[in-house]
Amino acid sequence: MQGLMIYENPVIRLGFTAVMKKEFDIDIDYTDRDAVLRAANALIPYESVDAFLLDTEWDKDNPECSSEAYLIEKRICRWIDGKFVYFSRLLWEKI
Repeated sequence: MQGLMIYENPVIRLGFTAVMKKEFDIDIDYTDRDAVLRAANALIPYESVDAFLLDTEWDKDNPECSSEAYLIEKRICRWIDGKFVYFSRLLWEKI
């Protein structure tokens, strides 16, 4: 549902792409509706770092890369409005 709202309104798409650049260093052309929708669908919010690690098992696959500081510094996850948001580059590339 969130993707459809983003998809329809060019002003919202422009703002969304600016946030994606700032938070995840992802360049998306706001006029490319499919790219905007793919990016929106690749965002997964979590309540905490622990919830992210539990759901994704990131720390099992990448134990040396699982600290909150690392995840934020490398722009894998960001704190946005009180949520720990993961941008899945795998979903972004597959979708």
